Amino acid sequence: MLKTISKNILIAFIILITSAITIKAQNISVSASTDTTDYVVGDYIKYNLELTYSNNIKVFLPSVKDSIKNLEFIKELKSTKEEKNNKIIEKHIYIFSRYDSAVVNIPSYKIYYQSANDTSKQYVSVNPLTITVKTLPVEPQKDIRDVKEPVKVPINLLFIILLVLIIILILIAAYFIFKYIKKKKESKTALTPEIIIPPHEIALNSLRELEQKKLWQQGLIKEYHSEITEIIRKYFEDRFNFRALEMTSSEILACLSYLEDGKCIVDLANEFFNNADMVKFAKFQPMPSVNEEMMRQAYKIVNDTIPKIEPEKEEVHDVQ
Repeated sequence: MLKTISKNILIAFIILITSAITIKAQNISVSASTDTTDYVVGDYIKYNLELTYSNNIKVFLPSVKDSIKNLEFIKELKSTKEEKNNKIIEKHIYIFSRYDSAVVNIPSYKIYYQSANDTSKQYVSVNPLTITVKTLPVEPQKDIRDVKEPVKVPINLLFIILLVLIIILILIAAYFIFKYIKKKKESKTALTPEIIIPPHEIALNSLRELEQKKLWQQGLIKEYHSEITEIIRKYFEDRFNFRALEMTSSEILACLSYLEDGKCIVDLANEFFNNADMVKFAKFQPMPSVNEEMMRQAYKIVNDTIPKIEPEKEEVHDVQ
């Protein structure tokens, strides 16, 4: 008799505990679902997770993409959360995919929660799901094609006409802009005459610049003589139209002797080139007076060969 009473008390205690757990579990429910159970390789699999729980419960949602490892996670859509009749309804949508055919068992996982008057954590298990991922049937006789047909964009005739007109207008505008710029450049060129500086002015300016450098005063004797002879050679080339920069001193003197305007400076040019050649080739160290004389001779060579401008003859009219 005593054993029977003890047994009944034990059974009542187990029923009481089970009821308490059931009451607790009734405060939260979880449901997982997919939009279908049959997919083709590469399709988007929409995984829906819905939680309903009392507003005095705190839920700890796990990382769903890490909980489902046999599918490729794509993205998570925006979740929703609303309260109705003291119940919180949470909805989450996850997009997965799979790239080979198989019967896929989406596993169950735990979602922990905590009541306001209980610090211990409880959990509910999400229901597992089974889906089938298939490949498209292959027909060896047919051509290879995409898993999904390409999207055909309808051709809008009005759009094509408008596009062609815009291109034509752009080409016309570009043509007139090109013509305008070309005409403007031509008119600017015509209005701006080319300024030709006479050879003697170029030579005299170069000699003045050489004087300001004061090369021989700084001990740069060879550099001074090289520059002053190059100025005179360039002057001869521009003034008398022969390749003085490529000739020897004797060849230059020979050319000058044949020219009417050059005969008057042959002796002066001979002395000028002799001094320069001694410095350049014989390593002669001239006195300061020789360097000054070289500059004087250079100025005289240029000034003595400046073309003379003949005055215009006045017309004489017979007076009757």
